[in-house]
Amino acid sequence: MSNLFKKKWDVAFVKGGIDALFADTPFQVVIAKNPFKNHWFADPFVLDVTPDKILLLAEEMDQSAPQPYGRIAKLTIDRASMRIEKYDIILDTGTHLSFPNILRQDGKVYIYPENCHQGKLNLYEFDPDTNALTLFQSICDDAVWDASMTDFFGHRQLLGSYQDDFHLDIYDWDETSLNFVRSHSDLSSKADNRLAGQPFAYKGNYYCPTQDCTTTYGGGVCIKKMVLRDGKLALVPGKVLTPPDPKRFEGMHTLNQYKGVVVVDLKSWHVPLMRTLYQSYCSLVKKK
Repeated sequence: MSNLFKKKWDVAFVKGGIDALFADTPFQVVIAKNPFKNHWFADPFVLDVTPDKILLLAEEMDQSAPQPYGRIAKLTIDRASMRIEKYDIILDTGTHLSFPNILRQDGKVYIYPENCHQGKLNLYEFDPDTNALTLFQSICDDAVWDASMTDFFGHRQLLGSYQDDFHLDIYDWDETSLNFVRSHSDLSSKADNRLAGQPFAYKGNYYCPTQDCTTTYGGGVCIKKMVLRDGKLALVPGKVLTPPDPKRFEGMHTLNQYKGVVVVDLKSWHVPLMRTLYQSYCSLVKKK
């Protein structure tokens, strides 16, 4: 009975890669088979791609735990079967972790997951041979949600939400304090400015995926164009992506790409029938 009203996330890969997201037709996905009962995975980032495997970093949630909270896991996915072969917990702080963003620099891999309970953003160095994470340094003194670095406009900046889903807060790197310091905010007229993944370049323009939380948390993903306004970074509203199978999935809140692989996460109910009953109930309430 405990799972009847619970929701879960699935990891899925976009057919046709990044081009499919900008096409006029709806995109399609291949859902990674998850054999691990009571464990779901969200906020996927592509760590590496080989001919046989796809390696992801993701938020892991064990819903059978007395007090579930997010941990950072490394997923190994077999490309032939699209099955999650195993997951390794690589970071567990005892408080909720999510959004394990990746920085590749000077041949090394760093990870900076969201951990708002610590009140700051930390950067960890990742050892792919041992799956070990070593705290490298704190990079922002604000508890930023879903942060992502970019240097598309000539200097390193950090994008994230410090205030709410309406604000995109932009931070500049300060060489004196070796920290990101808040520069300005880009305010949206609706709750769709919280990041959904890493900014990316496509056909001469820069884009930033954000969450569409206008009707529900993680309802969809907006693809917003990144521009400069009076010398300051801002986002221009663009295409809104919704789950490819709305009868099965009711949300999607992360989109990332690396080495030609595009990964998203999809929200659904553990027991699909309960969603149908819930929607019917809501419709009756609205009619009264």
